[in-house]
Amino acid sequence: MTDGPFADTREVLGGICLIEAADPDEAIEVAARIPAARLGGTVEVRPVVER
Repeated sequence: MTDGPFADTREVLGGICLIEAADPDEAIEVAARIPAARLGGTVEVRPVVER
């Protein structure tokens, strides 16, 4: 098994939230309101590329 494309952690990936935002700054503002982010957890913001 290899590490995946997410934060370096030994914990289980807890979930995925897919949002629509005008730009990365707006996405970060939304992510900052996720409880895990406020309680010291890890929240990643990544773009979704449509093909």
